[in-house]
Amino acid sequence: MLKRAPVTIAAGAICLLLACAGEPAAAAMAWERSAILHGELWRLIGGHVVHFSPSHAGADALGLIAMGLVAEPLTGSRRFALVLGGGALLISLGLLALAPGLSEYRGASGLAVLTTVLGGVLAWRRYPASRAMLACAGLALASKTLWEAFSDLPAGVTVAWQAHLLGAAFGLCAASAIHSSRYQEHHA
Repeated sequence: MLKRAPVTIAAGAICLLLACAGEPAAAAMAWERSAILHGELWRLIGGHVVHFSPSHAGADALGLIAMGLVAEPLTGSRRFALVLGGGALLISLGLLALAPGLSEYRGASGLAVLTTVLGGVLAWRRYPASRAMLACAGLALASKTLWEAFSDLPAGVTVAWQAHLLGAAFGLCAASAIHSSRYQEHHA
């Protein structure tokens, strides 16, 4: 299974390794509105792999890996890497546009939601017998999000629901595009 999801394993491992790197590394990579607007464009991607605490990183990595093990084999590793990278960029740009009050964002939860929707939609279409399990996975992600909202995030830090919503929207768009391209390949 791990050989079929190298991008997923790498993304989860990066989140966990950076959680061990400490606050200075996290602060240097975090999505920060003012820093991005002043040209620190690496933060558009970096904010998705750094976290506010090790438990925050663990929860996000678990969610990302759990559904990445479903989504990546259904999309292929190259396409999945493009979806994750493009999704990170689009979520970040969406946060700039749609959440003007958000000054800082850290976490892979937007990508975990993207991966959940992508994998869930593709598996729902391909494996009807797995629909009960997919519904449970969706509930697990929702539970993780609720847990995260009340976990040990520092004072004043809240869950950026906009990142989750943007991740879900991009995951749905990516699943539709992948499904459409495969439909056209089979009917050409």
